[in-house]
Amino acid sequence: MGRTRRAFVNIIWGFIEKMITLICPFIIRTIMIYKLGNEYLGLNGLFTSILQVLSLAELGFGDAIVFSMYKPIIENDNKMLSALLNLYKKVYRIIGMVILCVGLLILPFITKFVKGGYPSEVNIYVLYCIYLFNTVISYFLFAYKESLLKAHQRNDVNSRILSGCNIVMYVLQIIVLLLFSNYYLYIVIMPVTTIVLNCVRSLFVKKMYPQIVCEGHIEKDAVIGLSKRIIGLTLNKLAQVCRNSFDSIIISSFLGLVILARYQNYYYIISALTVMVSIITTAVGAGIGNSIAAETVEKNYSDYKEFLFIYNWIACFCTVCMLCLYQPFIELWVGKSNVLPLSTVILCCIYFYTMKLGDIAAVYRQAAGIWWEDKFRPIVESVVNLAVNIVLVKYIGVDGVLVSTIISIVCINIPWATYVLFKVYFKMSIKEVFFKYIRYFIETTVLCAVVYGICSRINGNLLVVLVVRTIICIGLVNAGLYIISYTKPEFVSAKNRVFRRKKRM
Repeated sequence: MGRTRRAFVNIIWGFIEKMITLICPFIIRTIMIYKLGNEYLGLNGLFTSILQVLSLAELGFGDAIVFSMYKPIIENDNKMLSALLNLYKKVYRIIGMVILCVGLLILPFITKFVKGGYPSEVNIYVLYCIYLFNTVISYFLFAYKESLLKAHQRNDVNSRILSGCNIVMYVLQIIVLLLFSNYYLYIVIMPVTTIVLNCVRSLFVKKMYPQIVCEGHIEKDAVIGLSKRIIGLTLNKLAQVCRNSFDSIIISSFLGLVILARYQNYYYIISALTVMVSIITTAVGAGIGNSIAAETVEKNYSDYKEFLFIYNWIACFCTVCMLCLYQPFIELWVGKSNVLPLSTVILCCIYFYTMKLGDIAAVYRQAAGIWWEDKFRPIVESVVNLAVNIVLVKYIGVDGVLVSTIISIVCINIPWATYVLFKVYFKMSIKEVFFKYIRYFIETTVLCAVVYGICSRINGNLLVVLVVRTIICIGLVNAGLYIISYTKPEFVSAKNRVFRRKKRM
């Protein structure tokens, strides 16, 4: 199966999996708000964020292993693949022990992360331990085998397994919440599902790649090179963890669980759109890595501009829809009492768009293995984000958290990360791409202003408002982008790619 065809299959199954993991948690989140209340929802978000920070110990190693597998797969070197898998297994168990120990050290201080108290009906320490066990158990089972599916561009297989296991888990959780309203039973289902998922995935991988087993050792020189990638990748992931997880921890610590729950209702929309858009980058990521290994820099630079154009079109459309639909959707979903100010909506839109603007550069950096050279950027970004976060949240609340993140993305992440990619891999000036960033941002801002100006005049029944505004967004945004872009070389190239794909199908 060729790179394009495999990427297409991955996108289809990735879309199915992501739809399941978006719709079902949305239903669960809604039931939890009305059956248990915002405090339980905030507690769920806080525990998840804390454990994402603890999982920083793993961030980077899995991606580094997958990157190291590209070349052995092309060369059909099963001995090297077996050795890499064996190393992955050993390191994952060490990481699991580290997360378990650090997680238990945090246990006595868990109440310090909650301002204003928590639900009196539950033992917060027991709940935290269940979440911790759910995070740790994968490291001692077969999570490392997922790397073979990713490296072979078989994310479709992984998506099928995840979809099946998640559907069962979500159905059980919904039944528990509706019939018993018991939070303990709700979260116990998670580690049980995690165990089943890892066992099923292990059986599939063993059947698909029986020639690759956990044995052998990596040469010292290869280990040194791999260590550099891991350190660089871990530092790169640090900024992402600070951007997402620390925000929730800070809001809980300074503003309380109820405010955190309201913020996370808005952030859930950002996460949902991010997940849907990331289906594309996940599906083509391995193909880009393969292309970098096999094609010329000039060919990959041309592809880079085309992907940037496509990704910006999608990000622009999502941003305009967010601006026009956020408030009526939140009010219809969780009630007027959980609606945040328009300033928060605008900041959420800016946050989402700027975050997406730098995603293609991140995919190419990862595919090219440019982690060590980019090691200082995430440290600076994380420190700035965290410091500004703590200062601004005291004065302007939730908006301060969003402003600090936007500052770190626009002033540090995008310019610095793009510069490193062009210096190390493309070896050319970044001027052309920066002009594209600025032009794309201006185009998106203009479309946001025009479409919101029209949509804001549509009022009345919330459901009717949502439907009418959605139709307006779909029509005006895509028509506007087409008028702006139809003469651009990237548009012509993207259109030809779609037609070629359609002809093959």
